[in-house]
Amino acid sequence: MTSDHTVHDHAKVWAGTKSNGEPVYELIPAERLLEGRYKLVGTPALVLGCAAGDTVLLDDSMRVQVLQRGGNVAVQAAPVADFDISDVDRLREAMIPLRGLVEAPADLRFVVVTVPAAAGFPRIESIMDEWATTANAQWWYGNVTDDEGAPLNWW
Repeated sequence: MTSDHTVHDHAKVWAGTKSNGEPVYELIPAERLLEGRYKLVGTPALVLGCAAGDTVLLDDSMRVQVLQRGGNVAVQAAPVADFDISDVDRLREAMIPLRGLVEAPADLRFVVVTVPAAAGFPRIESIMDEWATTANAQWWYGNVTDDEGAPLNWW
């Protein structure tokens, strides 16, 4: 029996620290490579600095270090109030020309978009700005700037 679904490993990656000092981790779909290396299959919702297609190394604290970029821009969005499924559907439709993949959990508490960098930042920003206005959402890039806001310039 064959399946159309590919089974992937997941990488447990450090996403931050709670106010009480406890670490927060995100399970990211990934292909396990050698020696702590993974190729990310999905774009994270919480972990910043990487996107689907990137090859990463996880250190002892499960922090991600990007070894090779996969060419995708990560965009995360959160609702100001609540998302409706029609909000997500509209974004999916808007991202089709850019070959962007829009994903959201069943409870719609966030949206993650994976877009080829070749689509261009002006086009990505135009779509996201227009969508965020109508969806009452805020959005940000997940892998375009460092912790101080300086461009990573990998594209």
